[in-house]
Amino acid sequence: MPSSNRRWIWAGRVVFGLIVVALAVYLASVGIDEADKRASGIAAVLALVTLGAPYLLPRPGGVPAIRVEDSGDATATRGGEADSGVRLAAGSGAAQVTRSGDASADGPGSVANTGVRYGAQR
Repeated sequence: MPSSNRRWIWAGRVVFGLIVVALAVYLASVGIDEADKRASGIAAVLALVTLGAPYLLPRPGGVPAIRVEDSGDATATRGGEADSGVRLAAGSGAAQVTRSGDASADGPGSVANTGVRYGAQR
């Protein structure tokens, strides 16, 4: 993990700890009965936010940039390669293939792919 990520993680931990301590001091200063009422209200609001967060916040990663739909048949003979999906360089991102066609390969060294194939591009 890069050192800058570690710094952000520790900074987040420190901020979280300070928030917890400040909340505890505040609730102790207002008295036990008032603290109980306020803590119940805070918990109710946080519970609703937690339930709604998956619907309100975008998912990490989003939609794949490369999409292949209803691709046709692919055939290779004599050591060729057949792709009816998508072939990407390693680490180049996400792809989605829907309803790909058949792929067949004949001969030594042949490769058939009907989905997503990651590897070095030739």
